[in-house]
Amino acid sequence: MLISLMMAGAALAQDCDVRAMSKDILAAGPHEAAPMFVQFAQCDGAAAAKVAPKVIPSLIGESDGFAAAIAALEVGAGETVLSWMDSLQQDEQSRAIRALGKQCQESETVQSFLVDVHGSLGASFWTNRWYRALTECRSEAITGLLTAHVDAGPGEDRGAFFGVLEAYAINVGAAAVEKLATLARAEEDQEMQANLIGAFADASQVGTLAGMNNDTAALAASAIRGMGPSLPPKSVEQARITLAVLQDEAGSDALVVHRYKDVLQDDGSLLYGVVVMEDAVCKNGKPSQRYHVAPAVDQGQTWPDQLEEKVKSTVEINWTLNLAERCKGEGTVKYLVPDAPFADRAAMKLWVKEVTRTNANPDVKRSIRVDQQPVAL
Repeated sequence: MLISLMMAGAALAQDCDVRAMSKDILAAGPHEAAPMFVQFAQCDGAAAAKVAPKVIPSLIGESDGFAAAIAALEVGAGETVLSWMDSLQQDEQSRAIRALGKQCQESETVQSFLVDVHGSLGASFWTNRWYRALTECRSEAITGLLTAHVDAGPGEDRGAFFGVLEAYAINVGAAAVEKLATLARAEEDQEMQANLIGAFADASQVGTLAGMNNDTAALAASAIRGMGPSLPPKSVEQARITLAVLQDEAGSDALVVHRYKDVLQDDGSLLYGVVVMEDAVCKNGKPSQRYHVAPAVDQGQTWPDQLEEKVKSTVEINWTLNLAERCKGEGTVKYLVPDAPFADRAAMKLWVKEVTRTNANPDVKRSIRVDQQPVAL
């Protein structure tokens, strides 16, 4: 063991030959210099800080370069690193910022650097997407930056604000739910309101490596459901999507009555319709057509894009669709449903007239109409 310790000490002394390492780094190309600098910084931080102004500006905007830049931050060369990042191409700078973000939670030096950069850049910190480094960095100072920017509102760059809103929600988690709900209820701009509602999923950590936080998701879903009656159409549609992402399928479906509250029937139901077209070429070669018509009544749980599937499951059991079989030929069955509920039976009647006209086979002199009992959804 003593021999091993002596050998390890000798290797460390050799590795920390500051003069030789400094000379080698300064002579190396940018690809080789990056990992060498990381080693040098671990060996002697003060010596690494002295050569950083000469080494860092030559680095390539790739993973080794990002690691060297972070090492330079740790030895106190923050100004040099910021200058180097400013010189990078936009895509390289974005990757560098993300690299900082991966280290931020574990490094107080990186946290301080980002706070300092915000102080130096001001509004450019947000428009240049530096906030991407803050998403999972939950220090008091970093979270404070995000919270203050969200409180200040969108300003002129709405796109950047939406990005900051996402970063804020992920960073703060469950504590963001109340603020998001308050902001969403007060917001009159539908685009802004929709983005606030979407941020509930971010607060619930949807899409993160750790996976959705079920407790936060439950809080968020409850807040969204509570807002449902007061939301305008675009925001209701976003609320539907967000609740589905939060795995509240029942709540997501129930929002349909708020989206189409202007056409609710007297009993609170939604009136849809269904037309099923049977087309056949019979054994004698003649075409035949028959179509079935019925109202479809929903008790406030079916969105238009869910209608066809639900209608099929009922129709296939209860209706006789055997036109081709009866004439010993071959045929097709086509389901036609509206893209929104109707205000009344008169509106449904007009829709039926139009879709049957559009889908009529011109080679059939007279199609057969079958009026069916209402389909209960």
